[in-house]
Amino acid sequence: MLMRISGEVDGRYARVDGTLIPMVSTVWLRGSIYADPFMPPWHDVANPKDREFLVVLLQKRQVVLTDDEPHRDDDGVLCKLTRKSVLGLYAINDPVFAPDRGLSFTLGPRIAHLSAAS
Repeated sequence: MLMRISGEVDGRYARVDGTLIPMVSTVWLRGSIYADPFMPPWHDVANPKDREFLVVLLQKRQVVLTDDEPHRDDDGVLCKLTRKSVLGLYAINDPVFAPDRGLSFTLGPRIAHLSAAS
């Protein structure tokens, strides 16, 4: 199945066939396990936009997976991501957020290939 991305919202969501779907990066993926520490400087649960992102992800149980190039500072700390491509729309299983461990889930099957709207 091929679905279209008509745009991004706030760098956090892709609009897929009119529906906002959270975007997540392969940077935090090891095998099929996604584990993002979900802490500053990338995220801050005190920020309403980050809290909303968590709620949407936990409820929708779908994500747009992106392949990003990580950039690190001199200390090896991740400081920037450059988007290389969008890999698809995926189901997720067992999504959990815990303040001491961050956001985690198991990547499920691909629901659809994605393409940019023409």
